[in-house]
Amino acid sequence: MGALLVLPLMYTFVWSFQRVEYGAPGQWIGFSNYSQVLRDPMFHTAVGFTVGFAIAHTAVVLVLGYGLALLLHRARRGRSVFLGILLVPYIIPAVISATAFSWLFDDSFGGLANQLVEKLTGEHVEWFTSTWPNRSLVLVEATWAAAPFVMLVLLGALKGVPDAQIEAAIVDGANWWQRQRHVVIPLLGPMFRFIALIAVMGGLGVFDALVPLSPNAQTVGTQSVSMYVYENAFARDQQNLGLGSAVNVLMLIVMCALISPFVRQVYREVKGT
Repeated sequence: MGALLVLPLMYTFVWSFQRVEYGAPGQWIGFSNYSQVLRDPMFHTAVGFTVGFAIAHTAVVLVLGYGLALLLHRARRGRSVFLGILLVPYIIPAVISATAFSWLFDDSFGGLANQLVEKLTGEHVEWFTSTWPNRSLVLVEATWAAAPFVMLVLLGALKGVPDAQIEAAIVDGANWWQRQRHVVIPLLGPMFRFIALIAVMGGLGVFDALVPLSPNAQTVGTQSVSMYVYENAFARDQQNLGLGSAVNVLMLIVMCALISPFVRQVYREVKGT
């Protein structure tokens, strides 16, 4: 933990106050990196997209993963087969799965999903060059890749729900939705919070999926903060690790603000047990 987390974090914090180029020692420049980043409109766009994506991704993946877990929990036959099929997107590397997913909407590779959308709506959608279609594409792919993990965790949690409480709710006249709302979901609350914590952190760090799905991320407004760091610290001619470090420090503050409610609640639950 010290070598892989604490030490790099310390270097990141120090470099954020320096101009650091490859092969040269850092030069102390104070808050210039922070000032440059905060004045850059592209950074504000990247933060807005990343935070919005993380929130939307977390909500969608929780609902979809829970729905799939309920279906498999009630399945009497073929559960192992369906579980194996649904877990395929989770075990494939992110870049490969995102690339294969992009082919479904790219006419150069057949675009089967794109053809279906055109037949249903009668319109040709520019998935890779229009802002909201591209954002929707990234969200759908990220949900497709993350939902199997959520489904698997909640499926295991559903097996621990006491049958006696479900039967008592049925005797009291509760319908299916009332049983889910007042019995099952509260019992799975700690697991939902844990998954939400993981999903928010994954959404804030989205990068791999954007490479094949958003080739024009800067122009269409789908550039994430991780991609912004990559463009400034690694990809441009004037590579500046100090500027990228400043962005990482700022995003660390944003991440702590978003996940702190989940962390506090999980800590209370663990401490209570």
